[in-house]
Amino acid sequence: MASIVLGMGNGRALFGDEQVPDKELIRLVDPEGLNISAFDLSVLRGDGIFEATTVWKGYPVSLENHLRRLAHSAALMDMPAPNIAAFTRAVDLVIAAYDDPEPGPLLRIIVSRGLDPETGVGRAADRVPTVFIFLDAKGALHEADPITMVSMTRGYPSDITTRAPWLLNGAKTLSYAFNCAVHRECDRRGVGDAVLFTEDGFTLECPNSSIVARYGDTFVTPDPSIGILNGTSQRELFAWAMQEGRTVEYRKLPIAELREADRLYMTHGGWVIPVNELDGRALEYDPAEIDAVNDAIHTGRTHDDALTIGPR
Repeated sequence: MASIVLGMGNGRALFGDEQVPDKELIRLVDPEGLNISAFDLSVLRGDGIFEATTVWKGYPVSLENHLRRLAHSAALMDMPAPNIAAFTRAVDLVIAAYDDPEPGPLLRIIVSRGLDPETGVGRAADRVPTVFIFLDAKGALHEADPITMVSMTRGYPSDITTRAPWLLNGAKTLSYAFNCAVHRECDRRGVGDAVLFTEDGFTLECPNSSIVARYGDTFVTPDPSIGILNGTSQRELFAWAMQEGRTVEYRKLPIAELREADRLYMTHGGWVIPVNELDGRALEYDPAEIDAVNDAIHTGRTHDDALTIGPR
């Protein structure tokens, strides 16, 4: 039984126009084998990008928006543009090799700039991105159980992305030391996750997810231009809300206003998770609503509308 499927991608085909047969586009390897060079920039520098979502009963949730965001991250990182059609085919091939009964394994696409040209091994190699795509049914999987949250400062003002674009805010990079540190702080405080805010008091995002606030029948999320990721699952939630006759809004959202929301939702990896507490304040949530949203996302009902949603 293939519960964990790992594929090594052809960087020339996935980041170029080279046409290759399926067996040369993605090569399935032993997940427990030695599959990456110590001289790869993902290992040495964390120099790369990634995307992650759920494959629900064979359906990769929000894949098109994830691949669009991968292309956006690549552009911010001065990496070559990904071949979206080739990546889509490679993902399909990995999914086809999976046969575990778990309905919602994690899909992850990992890309590094390749081998470090400042090393002897890297200097002698072609400058081709390293690509891994895997499905994992045995690791930590997403759940829709309510989560407690705390707000934490990110330590910079809301205009930092405009003033310092080299900070790569808005790119989904492999450099996750800060995100991991936030989660360790959450563990110390005994809460499930954190929502970050700027020094001048505006809401950003969570370390691994987006945040959506509800006020009456209006769903609000921070505008990505503040220097955060353009959420994929968040757009699926917005699509559901619009289909249900509610309104949606992107804007600069003061953290003080977020703390007064009627309801809060954390969105990531193809899931919407209710927040039942923020900074010690209890929040209500509707389990039936959460089930309905996630069912709409996982069955593809929100897919087409989510492709058209974004900040103006």
